[in-house]
Amino acid sequence: MTGLPIRNPDPAPRETLYSYLARLAATWQTTAPELAYDMGAPFKTLLQQDQGALGAFADWAGLDADAMVELMSWTGVRVGNVRMQFRGELYISRALRNPVIRGCPVCLREDGAAALGPAASTMVMRGHWQMREVNLCVKHGHPLVPLWEARDPKARYDIGARLQEIEADIVSGAFDEPARTPSTYDLWLDKRLQNGSDDTWLKGSPVFAITTLCRFLGEVLQSENAAHDPPALGDIHAAGFNAIAHGEEAIRAALDKIARRATGPFDEPGKVFGKLFDRLNREYAEEDGFDFFRDLLRKCILDHWPVAAGEEILGEVVQSRRLHSLRTAARETGIGVKVLDQFLVEAGAIGPDDDRVPNRKLFDAQKHADLLAEIPSLVGPIAMRKAMGATRQELIALTDAGVLVPRTRIETVKKPWRVSDGLGLVAELSTGAASVDGNDATWETLLHACKRRKTGIAHLIDAIRENRLSVGRRRDVLGFHGIVVPKSEVDLIIPPEARVRAESDADLSDTVPAAEFGRSVGLRDGRVFQSLIEAGHVPAKKVMNPRTGRPQYRMTADDIAAFHERFVTLTTLATESGLHRNTLKSKFASHAVVPFSQGGQDFGPVYRRADIPVLTRSRDI
Repeated sequence: MTGLPIRNPDPAPRETLYSYLARLAATWQTTAPELAYDMGAPFKTLLQQDQGALGAFADWAGLDADAMVELMSWTGVRVGNVRMQFRGELYISRALRNPVIRGCPVCLREDGAAALGPAASTMVMRGHWQMREVNLCVKHGHPLVPLWEARDPKARYDIGARLQEIEADIVSGAFDEPARTPSTYDLWLDKRLQNGSDDTWLKGSPVFAITTLCRFLGEVLQSENAAHDPPALGDIHAAGFNAIAHGEEAIRAALDKIARRATGPFDEPGKVFGKLFDRLNREYAEEDGFDFFRDLLRKCILDHWPVAAGEEILGEVVQSRRLHSLRTAARETGIGVKVLDQFLVEAGAIGPDDDRVPNRKLFDAQKHADLLAEIPSLVGPIAMRKAMGATRQELIALTDAGVLVPRTRIETVKKPWRVSDGLGLVAELSTGAASVDGNDATWETLLHACKRRKTGIAHLIDAIRENRLSVGRRRDVLGFHGIVVPKSEVDLIIPPEARVRAESDADLSDTVPAAEFGRSVGLRDGRVFQSLIEAGHVPAKKVMNPRTGRPQYRMTADDIAAFHERFVTLTTLATESGLHRNTLKSKFASHAVVPFSQGGQDFGPVYRRADIPVLTRSRDI
């Protein structure tokens, strides 16, 4: 006859209720279901964690309240239908309950070595082995391995019966796998579960949220090379933890690294971030413990994707668009991708050598909002002439003189004009204009006056603006073509060519008008270039123009050389360096190079040569 024990064994560290019940049953030489029934706590009610059954179990086993609390903390206590309390924190039930039961075979083999009878009678199932995010036995460095699988909870948690079935394999080492060095993640989690201690910035954050995020983030970080070199067990959590444990800056760096993989036409956040995005957006959308990470991911997405105002990203509606892509901008403006690309390159929004696909060519939506709003309103030359009432030759003359400047100089853009520019010029010149009869031959159009006196239309418009030339408007002609000037006043401002002294031409033969030189270097606004001369920054001689009778600045070859020695413009620098103007603009912006200014005075797009580094194609400018 076999003797029965004098006392019950004590619960082992980290042991679960069902493991302890199995060892009690082995001690009393019975099965767990039979012993539970004899206790007055049927096995089914223990599985349901019925309070009466748990009380009967504690009384029969002789466990005080503290011992019972510790035992249940490693077992997991039900809280509602889908949550459990485990080691003092809330978890979603499936993070702790799974048909597949895992464990460390080395621990179980050591337990069984102390048995007087069957080895399974003293084997202990540890509570942390239940947790989905635990990968390794820290004590032995052995991966947790599947021991058995059972859909029916009564079969799954009849620990004694299941261990007896696999006892021989445990003892023989059939379950053993190569040991691994515990990672910082493994050590952190083990210590956190043991006593709640945490020396990282994650102290106070829920274990369930952190460990789940470590897995999701680690999967994405490791996925880049997973097809060629699948990550080893535990490497996924370790990779995620190494980013998360070092604070928000490290997390953001990891997220940005992932976001930069988005180079294809269909690389949206859901695809690039995979489960990390999907779970935070859906399954864990209401879980407060994930909020801090959800906010970081949302900020990352807004910094790397062209999200429109009104779209919802990870539970929050975007109030204003921060980025546009070439594709989204084309969609909103109704402008073709190829045409819009040229506008954006010209504006410096994207680089001329940017070869990314349209939906990944990103630019600042706020900074270039005015451009995008304006482009659809631009018109072609026919519509421009019609709107301002000008002939084809008049529009050409105004453009060549720089009086009217197209919104873009891109040759392939068929609609470069702002109607407002043409209407504004007509309104300006018409202000205070006298009403002129259509048959009055003493008046002439601006273009006719230019041809008759062989002068530029800009000279006449400057004279009107300076109140040196009267202006009229024919009653029967609308728009710019109806604006006329008195022939007599034109002849006074610009004398006939025959009256110009030949010797004056000889005096100016070695000089060029400063305004003409300014236009040659890309400074179309003569008044701004003149201010550069008058401020003493550029040498020039002031003379009386024999043709117009007006004072003007003229420059010698030495004056021009002095300008080039001290200053550059985008036009001259493009010629010197061989780089495109838009490339230069981008480099100026990246090097904080700004136009020359002194005393707050604006001298236009002129740059000091001393502010520009080496002027070669192989170096940065």
